[in-house]
Amino acid sequence: MNKHMLVKNLAPFSALSSTHGTISGLCDALEAVADSLPGNIDRHSCQCLSETLMPLLKLAQQREERQVFPPLRRKGGAAAMFDRLHQEHFEDLCFAEEASEALGRLARGEEVNTEATGYLLRGLFTTLRRHIVFEKDFLESLQATKS
Repeated sequence: MNKHMLVKNLAPFSALSSTHGTISGLCDALEAVADSLPGNIDRHSCQCLSETLMPLLKLAQQREERQVFPPLRRKGGAAAMFDRLHQEHFEDLCFAEEASEALGRLARGEEVNTEATGYLLRGLFTTLRRHIVFEKDFLESLQATKS
């Protein structure tokens, strides 16, 4: 295999690794806020996360859908699996929108149900982490069948 082919074959995995890094960073930040509830809320962190959660998650998902999914589909990835991942992206964005609003309320010092907010944040970062693990497992199985 020549160098050009190797780079072309690895490009989707490099893009996915970068995307997973972005999402993992968001998960870590969400977990830190959830762990700080109810009595040790960093309003500045909540504000930053409230403002960046949706744009960063959208960007990461768009990168996956534009740079990662198409070449993997061409390699024979199951169409239903990519449809599922696309649907999960949509659901994650809906969940992230609620979390972003809750983070904004925390940042402004508004009254919130901290237990419910903690569950909301934990639900989001757990779902995002599960999505990452699924994608990694799926890609490994796809690679194994192509080897």
